[in-house]
Amino acid sequence: MFIEDLRNDFYNLLLGNRVLLLVHYDVDAICTCKILQGLFKSDNISYTLVPVGGISELKTAYEENNEEVKYVVLVNCGGTIDLVDILQPEEDVVFFVLDSHKPTDVCNVYSDGQVRLVYRDEEENIPNFDDIFRDDDDENEEEMPSGREDLEAFVERRRQRREWETKRNDLMFNYTQFSYYGKPSACIAVELAWLLCRSGVEYTWAGCIAVSAYAATHTRSPAQALLDAHALHRHLAAQLPSHGASVSMEKDAFLPLYRTWSLENALKYSPVVAPHLRLHSLAGADRLRQLLADMGIPLQQARQAYRSMDVELRRSLLDALDAAADKHHLPRLTHATYLLRRDHCAPLAALDCVYCVMALLELEGPGGFQLALASVDTSSAECEARQRGLGAARRGLAAAAALAGATLAARALHHAGPFAHFTISEGAAECEWGPWWLAVCARWVGAGAGRGAAAVLVAAPRGRTVLLCGVPPPQRTDTRNLFGAAFEQAAAKCGASVSLDHFDSAVVTLPAAQRPQFLDALTALLA
Repeated sequence: MFIEDLRNDFYNLLLGNRVLLLVHYDVDAICTCKILQGLFKSDNISYTLVPVGGISELKTAYEENNEEVKYVVLVNCGGTIDLVDILQPEEDVVFFVLDSHKPTDVCNVYSDGQVRLVYRDEEENIPNFDDIFRDDDDENEEEMPSGREDLEAFVERRRQRREWETKRNDLMFNYTQFSYYGKPSACIAVELAWLLCRSGVEYTWAGCIAVSAYAATHTRSPAQALLDAHALHRHLAAQLPSHGASVSMEKDAFLPLYRTWSLENALKYSPVVAPHLRLHSLAGADRLRQLLADMGIPLQQARQAYRSMDVELRRSLLDALDAAADKHHLPRLTHATYLLRRDHCAPLAALDCVYCVMALLELEGPGGFQLALASVDTSSAECEARQRGLGAARRGLAAAAALAGATLAARALHHAGPFAHFTISEGAAECEWGPWWLAVCARWVGAGAGRGAAAVLVAAPRGRTVLLCGVPPPQRTDTRNLFGAAFEQAAAKCGASVSLDHFDSAVVTLPAAQRPQFLDALTALLA
């Protein structure tokens, strides 16, 4: 069921109770967790925080921490699965689900109150209850009646039931055939903080990072991202500086990490610039130098740290990027972004924090979750966790550029009708990447291949298993992903032992030996 009042139907119920907080490994979940932690601290709500990466970890975390817990809050996890069926909770346990993964499982939607969904996304076209659930005793009829009238009534009920089942299957197929992302959970948490009269800079900044994450990864369309940001603008206008920090929305370069890098590296390792300039080709270096020349930036200036560049060149950078993008037929290289400003410090872009958080979560190994939470903090200008994350993000982008360039240069992207796929070399360090960084690389390869209409599937071998991650076609306004339902159907068709443990249904694991027949079944299914 959906709750209608964030304050009374959700937050006030947690007051005075111990809460189990289960949080997924992604940027939006980290930002939402940061906001909830601040609210819980203000109201002395005791809680147990457990990060979860998949359905099996969710089940284990609940089983190990459910003693004396009546309320469970799930952030970006649990919404797409039947929670009651999987976790088998006691009847008095209540689950509050704040999950941007869509579509939401219909059993959660029509729960009698044990599962309560904190927000209803208007994009979801949820089937009506009577169309998908039916309380019918026909299934219990064991013998066919002997009388003619009873027999006709029996046949009519069977016919109606078959029609209902056919309609239900069609409705559920249309509802579940695409996976996508709804409104960022952090935006809902910011609204909750606003209702509680605790809308500070730290909460607004966390919401800004979450909105930037969906825009950076193209998991929300530009129109949807604009609507997501609309509520934040009101909070930005009403905010008061805290500890010398403030958040503003300004025009900025769409180049990740350029303030902590050199301009040449920021362009070379940009997922937007590098594929369109085809920097992986032999003439790629010449194209990059020509781009810098058209921007009026000497190579010597572009190769030094951005903060050491000539002041006039930095001031004219945004205009130079706009002019060069038009000349070289590149996507827009400037956009409106959120900046965290502190006294006597360089501004910090929300886009940079997105890559920082995901580098800490997926590239830094154990302890990355706590570091990611610390990196979102606004109270420290030189946050050690943030500096570590920015360094890891630079290395990650450089590795993604090298992997994408090698894949494109070797013509290792194989086209299979409606989608294209490539495989990372077994034993490569990138095989251990998480789904987020694999998706960055997949979109990079797809854009560099020049096949804008094709979805891309990347395979990362991990010993006897392989992780498959699919992304929708690049540069499309429709960001829905068809791989989720297709994976499940292809596995059933070829008999592959697919593990559907990830909350993002477009990410699956299967035995490496079954990959060829699985890809064949997937190709035949989507053809």
